[in-house]
Amino acid sequence: MKTYSPQKFRPLSWMSMLLRGTVYVLRHWFVILITVLVISPVGPHLRVWYTYKDYGAYKDMNDCVYLGGRGLVERNDGEICPVIVIIDRRTER
Repeated sequence: MKTYSPQKFRPLSWMSMLLRGTVYVLRHWFVILITVLVISPVGPHLRVWYTYKDYGAYKDMNDCVYLGGRGLVERNDGEICPVIVIIDRRTER
């Protein structure tokens, strides 16, 4: 006795495979997001610490160190040192 083996995919089976794949991606969205942030050279970085000079009434920020998906990044932007910044690591070299 020969077992049943379909010779072609029917349209509804293609749709069910597409829906199952979509559900799989949506179920694992957080892991996919973390993977993309680690792999991507462009991403958000959080300020870990900074140094500054005190000129009495105001402070002049010298060096800012950020933590991102690829590790620590040191930047010197003058007086601007935001808490969260988008850094492109391809231009940091």
